[in-house]
Amino acid sequence: MRRSFDRGLGPCGLRAPVHPPSFMEVMMRRWMSLAIVFVSLFVLFSSAVPAAAAGMFPASVASGDPKPDSVILWTRVVDPAMPDALVVEVATDIDFTDVVFNEQLTVNADNGWCVKVRATGLQPYTTYYYRFVYGSGAAMETSPIGRTKTAPTPDMDVPVRFAVVYCQDYIGRYYNAYAKLLDDHDEDIDFVVHLGDIIYETTGDPSFQDPSSERKIDFSDTEGAIELGDPDDPYYAAASLSNYREIYETYRSDPVYQQVHERWPMIVTWDDHEFSNDAWRATATYFNGRSDEESAERKRNAERAFFEWVPTEVGVGSDGVIDINDGILWPNTSIHRDYPYGSNLHLVLTDSRTNRPDHLVPEDAFPGAIAADEPTLRAVLTDPVVDVIRGSLDPYVDMGVLGARLPILRQTTATIAAQAYMAENPALGFTDAIRLAESQLTGNVSTSYVNALYAAAGINPPFTPEIQAMLPRGVSFLFMGKTDMYSSSGSRNILFWDPFNLYAGVLWGTMGSVVQNLLGDQQTAWLAGVLTQSPATWKVVGNSIMMTPLLVDFTHPMIVPLLPPDFPDTFRTRMLLTADQWDGFPQNRLELFGIMDMAPGTVVISGDIHATFVTDHGEGLYEFTGPAVSSGTFGDLVERAVLGHPILGQIPGIEDLVAMLPQLLQASTIDSPVTDSTILYDRTTNHGYMVMDVTGETLSATLQEIDQDEVFTDYYDDPATLDGLFTATMFTVEDGVIRPGP
Repeated sequence: MRRSFDRGLGPCGLRAPVHPPSFMEVMMRRWMSLAIVFVSLFVLFSSAVPAAAAGMFPASVASGDPKPDSVILWTRVVDPAMPDALVVEVATDIDFTDVVFNEQLTVNADNGWCVKVRATGLQPYTTYYYRFVYGSGAAMETSPIGRTKTAPTPDMDVPVRFAVVYCQDYIGRYYNAYAKLLDDHDEDIDFVVHLGDIIYETTGDPSFQDPSSERKIDFSDTEGAIELGDPDDPYYAAASLSNYREIYETYRSDPVYQQVHERWPMIVTWDDHEFSNDAWRATATYFNGRSDEESAERKRNAERAFFEWVPTEVGVGSDGVIDINDGILWPNTSIHRDYPYGSNLHLVLTDSRTNRPDHLVPEDAFPGAIAADEPTLRAVLTDPVVDVIRGSLDPYVDMGVLGARLPILRQTTATIAAQAYMAENPALGFTDAIRLAESQLTGNVSTSYVNALYAAAGINPPFTPEIQAMLPRGVSFLFMGKTDMYSSSGSRNILFWDPFNLYAGVLWGTMGSVVQNLLGDQQTAWLAGVLTQSPATWKVVGNSIMMTPLLVDFTHPMIVPLLPPDFPDTFRTRMLLTADQWDGFPQNRLELFGIMDMAPGTVVISGDIHATFVTDHGEGLYEFTGPAVSSGTFGDLVERAVLGHPILGQIPGIEDLVAMLPQLLQASTIDSPVTDSTILYDRTTNHGYMVMDVTGETLSATLQEIDQDEVFTDYYDDPATLDGLFTATMFTVEDGVIRPGP
């Protein structure tokens, strides 16, 4: 076995951080420059497409969660005057001469006029047609006809083909990926897997959305929303139930998205934007720790709207009809589930948002705080290891003890720190800022950070090199890249790989899995049981977030020759781009890898990142991350951030380096000393989808990709042109080995 849990503690030889005297001129350049470059990353169809449904069924119909004898059916009725007059019909033929399921339904405002029903008594691996009929006689209105398909029984040896999609921002963008999918795969797809970000909860975030286009959202309930951005020209994030319902209604108005739902059953999990960017449990991250953003009400509103509008079996009661109650909403949420699909496929969907703890480095972490002191490091890593890396660690003092002896030092430091708090949080008054600063200066504090604060204030730093040489050393939040009092940079985004993984390993060694338990105990145990007990040839785990390391290693021998001559030395280190993915939970990821290693034939599919990756995780475990349907691409956001940066943007040749982002990411994992995963393929400026084919011998993934610029053009009525804009790339897994092509 190549994997080792000890690897997660980080390498023994950490690169020595640069601790210059000027906080603003050098340290901010090193850490905040990279933050500006990357933080925005994570904010971060057939030939004849019909017009959107009208009348009583403007959102058309949908089906989901197919089983051998049942499927979930969905629609929404607009302001019904006859709540008991809705009937659902399921037939074996499109003319409905052979109706096999017929049930009268109740429609009411409590569920936003949405209807979900479990159609039962169906035959396995069979195509059915369904419709909803409202009223009777001259007043009767019929919904568009939907097509769905049940799953094969576990003993049926049949080939399976399904599409994988995720991240479909509506504002200012078109779903051309769906148009291509519809045009290419009318009859030969069994179902569609959606890995989350069905919606984006903001109305026009200027960092990645264009609300000036015709595709926009205007909340009717702005008082119930979260106001963000410029107070004179704000945009909003959803919070009320009305907000979330209006988003789903708008997204479901798109004609090609409707047709996808009409053609195939969809199996869905969620990610962060169904709630808020980088959400965890019931907590949002808009204000980066400046205020408490935990809101059970908001979480429950988001979940309720999701269960109303998405054709999942969650939200359907024992009587087979919609039932969204407190028992399925936060904190009782449970949407992870699995679908045996014949003898060759077992689809497993995880939930990466409901159970995860906070990011290991909180957004309001005090940069100077010592996250792991020297005694703790020696207890976890042993003395010889610490002796090797000690020179690379951060010297620190106990400010409580030192302050008792030198109160003027502690008072001055608290005053300077209070000014930094107020600069980043104008809502803080001086009294509150002083109180907050003093509370952070009661334990171990990095002397590098204290010196930087003094230098920024134009005061001689109190800790000379001679003093620092005599001090104990540890890992500070500053050492991991956290420079601001409140920031996503250095917390959930943009960290130094080596010290962060060292810190994560120390926490794992001292506190166990509680700090990295992304899926939660119950879901992890369930996942292990499903994978190890499944007899299916292929176990495909649908994970909304990527397990592939997002590492940029500017020290790698393959990358160093590519750097422009004027590339700053301070940037020549290993960078972790986001701790919101599995990179932020490295030991927990290794634990999950261990579970998957015990289940041969396990393959991971993932989303969230707005880029395409094919990754070899070792031990025959492969991960396929398809392109996003329409959301702003990884590469585009990097390019705009770098070229617009006041330092990096002025470096001659920086455009060429930015254009090589896929090569940088891929090369960073080749013969890497810090990860066993190797990126085999990546594209960072494309949209599209992925189609997977599963048989008893092989599993293949076909990546259908289109350039990011084409998402702003409506090709819905021009499938011929659209077809010529896509490129296809295939990878096949057979006998535990991956290869390009069929």
